[in-house]
This record gives sequence, C-alpha cells and structure tokens, in this order.
Amino acid sequence: MKNRGQTHQRIDQQIIQQIENERMYWINVLKRVVAIVKTLASRGLAFRGHTSKIGCPRNGNFMMALELLAEFDPFISNHISKNGNPGKGHTSYLSYYIYEQFILLMSKKVEKTIIQDVNTSRYFSISVDSTPDITHTDQLSLVVRFVDESGNVFERFLCFMNNVGHKSEDMAEAVITILNKYNLNLNYLRGQSYDNASNMSGSYSGLQARIKLINPLAKFVPCSAHSLNLVGQNAASCCNEAIHFFNFLQNLYTFFSASTYRWQILNSSIKRLSDTRWSARDDACYSLNKNWSSIENALIKIGENEKEKPAIRCEANGILKILKSLETSFLSIFWGDILHRFNTVSKKLQSVNIDLSVVVELYQSLINYVGDIRTDKDYENFKRNAIEKCGIMNFRNTEKRQKKI
Repeated sequence: MKNRGQTHQRIDQQIIQQIENERMYWINVLKRVVAIVKTLASRGLAFRGHTSKIGCPRNGNFMMALELLAEFDPFISNHISKNGNPGKGHTSYLSYYIYEQFILLMSKKVEKTIIQDVNTSRYFSISVDSTPDITHTDQLSLVVRFVDESGNVFERFLCFMNNVGHKSEDMAEAVITILNKYNLNLNYLRGQSYDNASNMSGSYSGLQARIKLINPLAKFVPCSAHSLNLVGQNAASCCNEAIHFFNFLQNLYTFFSASTYRWQILNSSIKRLSDTRWSARDDACYSLNKNWSSIENALIKIGENEKEKPAIRCEANGILKILKSLETSFLSIFWGDILHRFNTVSKKLQSVNIDLSVVVELYQSLINYVGDIRTDKDYENFKRNAIEKCGIMNFRNTEKRQKKI
C-alpha cells in the first residue's frame, strides 16, 4: 500500500497542487501591487482618480501604473484581461480597497520600525510644528530625532495630530498623549525644537516650558532659520524707507504680472515677495539690480503708449518716478547686498548636517558683517554705485520739521 501510495500519490494530491498554484498566482499579483503602492507612496503621489475602471484615462495613478506595467509584463497583462473591472463580489486585488489596506499596513510597519530605532537609541528629541492641509484644517506634525550607535543622526516624521487649538496647554497634552501612544518614554526626552511663537517657545507658559516641568532635561532649542527670518522681518520693517522700498518691489511685480502684454515687454522675472522665505526678497532685489535698465525702458514704453488706458499709463509713470530716484537705487543695492548674505546664511542653517556650533558661527559672522558695513566708507561705496546705476547725483529734498515759535 505504501509503494502504491508513493507511485500513484494520494487522492487529494492534485487538489493540494491546485491550491498551491492558486496561492502562488495571487502572491505574484500582490507582489506587483505592493511594488506599485510603495513607488507611488514614496513619491507622495495620489492613488485615486475620478474612476477605478481599467482603460479609463481618468482612473488615477494606481490604475495607470498597472496598465503601464501590463504593457511589458505578460503575467499582469493576462491577469488584468481576465479580472479587470470585475465588479463587486469578484476577487482581483486591483481595487482601491486593496491598496488602502496595504498603505495602512506599510504605515504601521514604518511606525513600528521608527519606534524600535528610537527605543534602541534610548534618548531622543522632538520637533513640533503646525500647518494647514489642503482643506485648511490646522494640523500638528511631530518629528523625532535620535542618534544611533554609530553616531549617525536621524530625523523621522512620526505622525500628524488633529487640530487641538493654539493654547500651549492643549498642545502639551497632545504631544504627551502621542508619546505615550507610541511608548516613547518622556524621561528620555533630551531636546525640543519649535518656532518662536509665544505659545511654543514661551519661557513661562509655552509648550517647551510645560514639557520641561515634566522633564527638566528636555532642553529647548528654537528653530535657527525661523529666528533669522524674524530678525530679517523686523529689520525690514523698522524704518519707513525700508517699508516703502519693499512695497515698491511688490507693486512693481504686481504691475507687470497683471498683464501678459506688460510681462512680455519686461521679458524678465521679478520674484514675488514672501514673509517666510528670504530667498524671494533676495531674488527680487537681484532681479531689479540686474535688469534696472530693461525695467526702466519697459515702464517708459508703457507710459508713452497711447493705446494703453490712461490709468495704466499713469501707474507706469508713477512707478517710473519712484524707480528713477537715488533713494530707490541706493536701497536696491544696499538691501540686495544684505539679503544676499541673509539668504546664504539661511540656506546653510537649513542644511541636514549642521550642528549648534556652526549655527553660532553663522549668526556671529552675519552680525559682524552687518556691523562692519555701518561705516562712512561703505555708505559712500553704496552711494557711488547707486549713482552709477541710476545716473542721479542727489537725494530728493525731504521735508524739514520747522521749529515751533
């Protein structure tokens, strides 16, 4: 009987083989599905489209990737031809429900790996910031930083937290809840890094102060780039001349960008200003200094064009009047020089490998530079360059305050 069983095999052997073939078939399908999910998710691309039907041009990136793969992979091509658009009640592993399940499983695996790495390193720091999403819902993002046994520094995004309000006590409670949820011991927290908002960095009742009440070893280090931005914003708004100059830059951009015809006349690029990116202000000043003559000629051409509306011609002449002044020329060169240094330092502060000692050196170098140019010699150099650029020798007469009798 034993020999007969080995020769002719068991009666259910074919059924077992059929089950194994079916299992391997679906494993091969899922390997391709998982590869596509990993690729799209790692690049932050949307999965869904307006429809989930194979062959529809608006079926989303996931279906598009499957169709592209099917052009070169006979296996998935055959699977799609047999199981594509099956409707409810039929297994195909091609629906949105499948890739959503895989995204969830992958996210849990990534979270687990991050937590294991942090706990292995033992000590860690956190960074918390809020930002509105596409639905204008404010969210808190939590990032953990840690060092492995080899001394390599890692920064890992952990999660988003739903809007808990802007009160420091609410944010502190949310942060503590999240850390407890992921089994991260608050006693091993050694650093905090937030922006300079009072509810985050306040010395007495800010988020960092409330965390330090629980763990005094959690030292607070403000965001160095954000601190520099605040200094730059205050410097640019501390005097009327600077305010008027940056308003002029904004008006100049708005005037030319409001019309494609005017923008073609300019044939250049003036960056729009940003409150949080000094590179935009730096680019704006650089573009103005580099294209001074072309901007002036464009304004003259628009102002003298009788086909333009009177209001447009009047606006062009008004901007031209401000441009053709020694004050504007001087400020464009002065701020262009300052902002170039600000922007260079700001970019270095945001580099991945920077440490606190380098941050201090960069701050000090910028302080020294600003202090060094506050001399009569540098003032005369700025003025001479401004005169060469605009061709005007003197500043405009300013109103003098009369003494009361």
